[in-house]
Amino acid sequence: MDEKGSQNIDLTEHGESPVPERRRRRRRDVSPLALGAEPVLGAESVLGAESVLGAEPVLGAEPASSANPESSAEHTQRVEPVPRRHPRRQVGTMRSVPIPADEVAESGHLPEEEGRTTRFSPYDLVHRDVAVHSRDTHRVDPFGLPTEIPGEPATYGTPGAYAPPVTSPYLPPQTVRPGNGFILPPPPPPTPLTPEVHDAVEQHLYNNYNLLRKNLSGRPQYTSYDRRFSQVVGRTFGRIIRTTLVLILAVVLLVAGFGVGMIYGYVRSTEPIPANLMTSGVETSLVYDSEGNLLSRQTGTMNIDRQNIAYADIADTYVAKAFIAIEDERFYDHIGIDPKRIASALVSAVINSGSPTHGGSTIVQQTIKLITGNDRRSSQRKVQEWYRAIMLNEQLSKNTIMEYYLNLVPMGNNFVGIETAAQGYFGKHAKDLTLPECALLAGIPRAPSFFNPKTEVGRRNALRRQRIVLGKMAQLGMITKKEYDDAMNTDLEFVFDSMLTAGAHINSYFVEYALKEVVSDLEAAGISRVMARQMVSSGGLKIYTTMEPTVQSSIDTVFRDVGNFARRPERYFDAPEQPEGGMVIINNETGAIAGIGGGVGPKRANLVLSRGTDIARQPGSSIKPLAVYGPALELGLMTGASMLLDDESRLDPDNPNKIWPTNSYKNPPYLGLLNVRFALKVSANVPAVKTMATVGVETGKYYLYRLGIDRRKDQVQLALAMGSPQRGMSPLEMAAAYATFPSNGVFRKPYSYTRVEDRKGRVILEKDPQPTQVFKPSTAYMMTSILEEAVRGVNAFWAYGSCVAYGPVKNAAGQTIPTAAKTGTTQDKMDKWLCAYTPYYTGAVWLGFDNRIKRTPVHEENEDQTKHVWFQVMNRVHAELEPKEFVRPPNIVEVKVCAESGQLPGPDCPEFGIYTEYFPEDSPLLPQEICHVHNELAPTPTLPTEVTETDPSAQPTGFPVQPTAKPTKTPTAQPTKTPTAQPTKTPTAKPTGTPTAQPTKMPTAQPTKTPGKPTAKPTKGPDGADSG
Repeated sequence: MDEKGSQNIDLTEHGESPVPERRRRRRRDVSPLALGAEPVLGAESVLGAESVLGAEPVLGAEPASSANPESSAEHTQRVEPVPRRHPRRQVGTMRSVPIPADEVAESGHLPEEEGRTTRFSPYDLVHRDVAVHSRDTHRVDPFGLPTEIPGEPATYGTPGAYAPPVTSPYLPPQTVRPGNGFILPPPPPPTPLTPEVHDAVEQHLYNNYNLLRKNLSGRPQYTSYDRRFSQVVGRTFGRIIRTTLVLILAVVLLVAGFGVGMIYGYVRSTEPIPANLMTSGVETSLVYDSEGNLLSRQTGTMNIDRQNIAYADIADTYVAKAFIAIEDERFYDHIGIDPKRIASALVSAVINSGSPTHGGSTIVQQTIKLITGNDRRSSQRKVQEWYRAIMLNEQLSKNTIMEYYLNLVPMGNNFVGIETAAQGYFGKHAKDLTLPECALLAGIPRAPSFFNPKTEVGRRNALRRQRIVLGKMAQLGMITKKEYDDAMNTDLEFVFDSMLTAGAHINSYFVEYALKEVVSDLEAAGISRVMARQMVSSGGLKIYTTMEPTVQSSIDTVFRDVGNFARRPERYFDAPEQPEGGMVIINNETGAIAGIGGGVGPKRANLVLSRGTDIARQPGSSIKPLAVYGPALELGLMTGASMLLDDESRLDPDNPNKIWPTNSYKNPPYLGLLNVRFALKVSANVPAVKTMATVGVETGKYYLYRLGIDRRKDQVQLALAMGSPQRGMSPLEMAAAYATFPSNGVFRKPYSYTRVEDRKGRVILEKDPQPTQVFKPSTAYMMTSILEEAVRGVNAFWAYGSCVAYGPVKNAAGQTIPTAAKTGTTQDKMDKWLCAYTPYYTGAVWLGFDNRIKRTPVHEENEDQTKHVWFQVMNRVHAELEPKEFVRPPNIVEVKVCAESGQLPGPDCPEFGIYTEYFPEDSPLLPQEICHVHNELAPTPTLPTEVTETDPSAQPTGFPVQPTAKPTKTPTAQPTKTPTAQPTKTPTAKPTGTPTAQPTKMPTAQPTKTPGKPTAKPTKGPDGADSG
């Protein structure tokens, strides 16, 4: 303690380091002590505070006498806080209140300090003007920093004073120096500090300050009322912005990486453009027949007129400049793609909601598209197009690329290339085009139909587009101001009547079909349709067709005469629909198309409907050998001698109470027991539907599919047996399917050309059809023998063949050539068919109306015109051919059978009813028993057995059993092959001689004497509901 009563404190005893001299001098300069403020020494805290470092309270300082006369015990006052609000913190003021004398003794004052109203801590050395928080939420620590003490009343310490810690969790009332509006007694005179005490206090404060800084980590914690709302929002919004930016950057990097990988994969998978696609057709294509004769010179087939022109021929014109100005102004500067134009197109698409005002493709890219024909919208196609454009730009010169483009660009009205367009619209060659004409043609490719000069509206649109092209050329400096003005003031003269188009040469139906097939096969080989058409029309190709001159000329001769399709053509002079027909003839040996008839009368235009190849009409009963009886014979379910029951039936699964199907003949409506040969000859519908149910509809569709007629997705059921598929057939399909029977059951897909050579003689396409064995040779031969009944007269089946009046086919010498045929008529007589064949050729004829305006049935007087047309053509085709029999397989055996039972004939069978049937030698259906209809056989001795009665079935089965001559006492060793028409409860005494036309409900007691016979000639009617 110094001489003035101040206590010297050596803080080095507590392990504290002295304050550096420089910092001490600096702090001394700014300390209130340095400014002359007297240190205030006082007693300890009212509650007995300890020193900061935990030492004993500093004692010994003499209390200064108070100059305030009211400082006696009777007038002792206490300083209590009065709260008030601060803009940022809750602060308080002090007021002086008397302190009772009895509380003074308990307040912890030292004896020598009794009676004082206030006191100062001995460490109140430095006054700091620091606002003090409410005690409800903070406490004042020794450094003037707020510390939370929840739930306590507000206490205010001396602002800026150094107060040692107390043992109580509550701070004692502190004295605030005068000047803050408090009514306080005057403080005692300050006792000056010695330098040693000053330095010790400074060192103590410094060390504790550093200690406090070490204990505080991270950001400062603010109370709820320390933060403003704007700060909270600002910090939260900032975090959201930062997080969003990070996520966006991550997504961009991810997408960019994925995009780069995808582009790399697309580029690696890009195939180079085939060399043959780069060949520009400049020569006329030639079409030959099967004998090597020139059929046609193709300079613009398929109604696409195109003539190539070299770039050197138009180098001095404005053609190239006009196209460059409007399509690709940086054509000579970019590398095949124009990044600037691509970016501009993308921006335009974004601004216009996905509809860019211009494209990003360069002329090089458009050339790639025209060559490959790949125009689908996909990122892969676009990336590969860019890569190919860059490669093409490196391989070819700009002028060569421009030549390709100008010869491939579509110009509307089936014109392809600038040369054809110049001749088609202006009647001149491209090298003679003027500036206004070049500008107009350059504007057409963007939308050829919209800018079509041949229509009034299109011409106005084209002229507006022409002005845009001229303005662009002037803007780019390609033309002068004078040239621009002159072109704008020039009237164009269109010359449409001098066009050289494909319509000037009408191709035959056969040539047109062959060219279509070549184009289709070129497409299958990877060439675009546009490029394939151009190769066919003017690519210098040599196309060798299968057309046989004799066959085609025979078809053309018959089809030009309308009288062959209508007995009275004058009926149809003013009719909205004219009778039409179509025919296709197949060579049985090769499966090639020998001739096509596409319509009645001369062919008047290209690309018109061909009734021989393009129509799809229901075939009627002509489908029965293909989908019904053919599969049944192939599967061994029946033979030509198998018996079928033609009776009233209810086979419609959707309407079980309806009588369906019905036959076309009405007198009688049902013929009873029929064998397959006779049922097919008269085209009975009921036996056909029953056979279809036995074979299975899906099985019938499968055989049609194998015969080249894919109807597997059709939803038709049993009506398929009557020729009612959802989608019809063409004469080409029917002829190819029927050609399987004379070809020993082998199907070959029909074709119209054998090979195609390019201008250098290299074969680029060749046909090699693979044969498919659909039916066994024995099945095909049995079906042929059955279908031959159509051209035979009255025989064992008491009916005329449907084609007996016209066939069989005869050659010029009058010799007969075997012919098999099947007719077909659809319901309401909308379509009439005849599918027939000889050992040489198979032909299918359709007759009807196009029904574009209304449905028109074939008149009853013209029902036989299909037969007339078919035999007229075939007699001409076979005029020079020798008679030839159908090929008979070695495993076919002939067996004489009775027509009424399908069994071996007995001595009582009439000679008229016995015929020869064909069977496979290993067939289990070979007849083994004698006809039970006409013959009574001796009884077979057997041991008597008990006869068991059985209940009759609810419905008669389809195939009646043949009863034995006399009832046996024991069952036969072999079961009967067919069920009985009506089961008997007990065997009859004597069997009936023959089944009745309609099955009796109960067997007769005595056999009938004579068999019932159907009518000699069935009435004609619809075939399918059909007349055959």
